[in-house]
Amino acid sequence: MKSIIILFTILTFGNIYSQTDRNGNPVFNSIITNEQKFEDFNLVSNYYTLKNNIENKNSSVFVTENPSLYEIEKFATELSSDFFLITKEQQMSNLILIVNEPQMAFVVINLATNKQSEFDFKLNGDITENRANEIIKGKYDSDAKIKKGKLYFNKKKFKIISSKDINKAVLSLISKQGLGKTNPSDIKMPSQEELKNIILIETKKGGQLDYFTEIKGKENDGIQIKPGVFSTKLGIALYKWGRATFENGVNTLEDSYKIFAEFKGRELNRKEKDYIKLGFNKELEK
Repeated sequence: MKSIIILFTILTFGNIYSQTDRNGNPVFNSIITNEQKFEDFNLVSNYYTLKNNIENKNSSVFVTENPSLYEIEKFATELSSDFFLITKEQQMSNLILIVNEPQMAFVVINLATNKQSEFDFKLNGDITENRANEIIKGKYDSDAKIKKGKLYFNKKKFKIISSKDINKAVLSLISKQGLGKTNPSDIKMPSQEELKNIILIETKKGGQLDYFTEIKGKENDGIQIKPGVFSTKLGIALYKWGRATFENGVNTLEDSYKIFAEFKGRELNRKEKDYIKLGFNKELEK
């Protein structure tokens, strides 16, 4: 369990929404699933995805590019799925993880002191609702289905732990342990709206994400990316921009599309979407 906790601890430092560690290496890619505001604190719910982890060579939990049903099952049931961040005025105070092995438990990390505590996870089940839903959505198994609170996958049956029950358990833990009243750390977490505004500003001429001014008038010039792979300067600029949004913590590819569409003041064309997608997923680096 110690190695798992260390892995998650690394993820929490630096840009909290960032998908990379201090050396720029992805650790365990995640998305935000919900944000709740309370009187004393905010609670940000997050989910570690199967996609962009199990088959992604740049993820430190990479298994294989073409995982078998057994490998998907093992990943989905043994690696942590959901985690939660407690914030106060955009500064983080605690990280709450649901650790699967050797048995399910809550692990709480005080981000001001780095103190770790473990608490019982009293919900019964084999797989979280988020993981079960992603398995169905990913169409990994044509026979997979969800019925009466159970996931049928790889010729096995798994009891689903609902997100609603997990959320209730997390709020109960916060209340009992006074986690909403602990002092925040110095780590600041911008909201997704603030992050969007920062990216829009930095994409303008002269900004850190302005990959476009220097190629003006030369957008369609050809360039070799690597042996046998060619693109245009505009394609590479879009790729770099998409990659930068991922690294700076934009939650999903669709969110990146929306930000660039707002920057351009119009809907994106197919080429723009394709290259931003390549960058967001770091496809040229796999």
